This record gives sequence, structure tokens and C-alpha cells, in this order.
Amino acid sequence: MSSAVHAEDQIGNYRFYIEIKGIADGENSIAGHFKSMSGLASKQEVIEYRHGGDRSMRRKPGRTSFTNLVLEKGFTSDDTLFKWHREMVDGKGKDAKKDGAVVLLDHDGSEKIRWDFFGAWPVSWEGPGLAAGAAETAVEKIEIAVEWVNAVPK
Repeated sequence: MSSAVHAEDQIGNYRFYIEIKGIADGENSIAGHFKSMSGLASKQEVIEYRHGGDRSMRRKPGRTSFTNLVLEKGFTSDDTLFKWHREMVDGKGKDAKKDGAVVLLDHDGSEKIRWDFFGAWPVSWEGPGLAAGAAETAVEKIEIAVEWVNAVPK
């Protein structure tokens, strides 16, 4: 049996959307189709220790942490992400944490895999950079901290 990956098995990185529960109308709200998303990663601490007269270090797994997700999208009149960030700024952080998902779509538009995230809140928001005479789309960026991420293949 061959375990080779074929080109038709690979999934493009350009068809995805972000769900954030309760950020807009509805329980599972699509927060938007974003220009880019990065930061889907985790890291586990390595704890080093020695037993009595051991000459070498032993290692065991420690705590797991997840990096912040950074989302960029074309700037519109929809201020949902800014309002969510503002809840944190205004000290309503306990109620502002949300669960959601990064959903990657297959070539035919069906859901291929989702990464559910939990206990997320915006740690920074950045409005568009502006330049007279430029022809680029205005982009807003939001960075959200997450407490846990779980991959859910379809």
C-alpha cells in the first residue's frame, strides 16, 4: 500500500472562512471571508529534569499553548470586529470571549476540515493604512488570543 500524497489530494489555502459564535446575528455566525489568516499553531513546553546521579537530562511534556490568530479582511462599513475588540477595551472581557472555527473548504466548496477554537478574544485591532493616490483595498486586521484549538476533519 502506498502512502504517497497525490496532487489531487492536496487542498488549496485560498478557500476558507471564519465562524465566531455570537459575534453577529445567529449562534454560529460567519465573521467573514478573510483575505488571510495566520497563527494556527500550538507549542508544548519541554520540561527538563534529572534524577539523582544522572549525567544526562531527561525530558517530559509540559503545558501546551496556542498562538494568536491574525485575521485580515477588506475594510467595509461592517464594524462587528471592532465592536468585539471594544468590549475588551471597555472591560467587559469576561463576556466577550467567544468560540469559533477556521473552516477550510475543498475545491468544490464543501467543508474539508475545521479547526474549532475556544475562549477567544481580540487582543488587538488595526484599522486600514491610508495613502492618497494608492489603488489597494483598505484592510483591517484583528488578532485574537485562543485558549484551545481542536482539528475536526470531515
